[in-house]
Amino acid sequence: MITRLLSILMALAFAGACAAQGPVADSQVTRLTFPNGLRLLVKPEPGRRLVALTVVVRAGALEEGGTPGVGQILARVLLTGARNLSERKLAQLVDEVGGSFSVTWDPDYMEIYVSTTAAQLKPALELLAETLIEPKLDAQRIVEARKQVAEDAREAARNPFRAGYDRLVSLLHPGRPYGRPLLAEPDRLEQITPEQVRRFLKDWFVPSNMVLAVVGDVRVEQVRDAARLWFGRLKPAAAPPREAPTAPPPPSYGPVMVEMDSGVTYVLAGAPASGLNSRRYATDSIVAAILGGGKASRMFQQIREEQGLVYELGTLYPPLLYQSHVVAYALSPAYLPAGPRDVDPSFEQVRAALKASVDSLSQSPITEAELTRAKNYLVGTFALRHQRLQERSKHLAWFEALGLGWEFDDSFPGLVQSVTLAEVRERAAELFRRSAMVLVVPRE
Repeated sequence: MITRLLSILMALAFAGACAAQGPVADSQVTRLTFPNGLRLLVKPEPGRRLVALTVVVRAGALEEGGTPGVGQILARVLLTGARNLSERKLAQLVDEVGGSFSVTWDPDYMEIYVSTTAAQLKPALELLAETLIEPKLDAQRIVEARKQVAEDAREAARNPFRAGYDRLVSLLHPGRPYGRPLLAEPDRLEQITPEQVRRFLKDWFVPSNMVLAVVGDVRVEQVRDAARLWFGRLKPAAAPPREAPTAPPPPSYGPVMVEMDSGVTYVLAGAPASGLNSRRYATDSIVAAILGGGKASRMFQQIREEQGLVYELGTLYPPLLYQSHVVAYALSPAYLPAGPRDVDPSFEQVRAALKASVDSLSQSPITEAELTRAKNYLVGTFALRHQRLQERSKHLAWFEALGLGWEFDDSFPGLVQSVTLAEVRERAAELFRRSAMVLVVPRE
């Protein structure tokens, strides 16, 4: 109790330094940097009576190094207890904020968020701070969390799309963190020790590696003072140096077959693409939208409308920081052996149709109408992802933590609109020049 009181008093002593630095404000977003290095973003939205708080820690798969899964275990154990909170007090805080308390694991970061009423701002900040700064990391909790992550990984491996996607990504990013499954393999998880989990927390959960974003019915001064009380007691520390992963060699793989106990067939084609930190990210986003974004895309028109082959199709372009990939996928019913008994399309028909649609990017020049449609589609879907308060909070913290600056959240639609037809045609012609393909088919 005495130690905790001293920590809070030390946090209050930071007030002068923080106030002297002054806020950096623009477009209703205020950025403050505390003396210990933690960055605070506040965006007041009066009248909603709600508030969303997101902490993004730049500690994901890239920071796991040679122990894939260690961060995933930590993410799972964070919600189970804090050193300064009894089980009863933790449950009480979660109830007070409405029970909306969650952790998300990503290749580039870890996200912890709380959504609640504006009146519960202080309890929400206490809940975030206590679980992040001093979580309970006893061996029993870590072992239990490890078992849960391993079970989730086994469940994911039984999902046909997940299995096919993970295999494809391993071909596109061989031997690199972005090429790992989102959930580590159970055998690797079993090798991770409690001490490695504690070391990951100590190394990466430092204030200079964290961003706290608060969006909702709050005042900047109110958030600043409450955040300083709970997060200001974190001691200044620098995260270990990190190196950007090297670009993978261009893939060139014929179809790789994955057999599963499933009643569907998936065909996935993928190619390396630009990361968020690249000038070409907006261009690649447009190419992906032209290929498989929405019902006016080439894939939908050529495969679904003209041939009626598949149940579901589209493109995926994960927003990864350094390097990413565009994946075109199609789902069809389980195929039957070639012959007179055929009822559903064989995977070979679907494969050929998907390949033809992908090849059309280089063989049929993109039109002005396609470019306009894709831009509107991207700007519209980007806006829709900001409908919820929690998503607006998450995007600010996410872009700031990754080094892009929270301003990227405002500037992305403009970047999309600035891309020219010549740039899109050039990129479309080369994007899938070196690619990989995976077929997920029912086991015979």
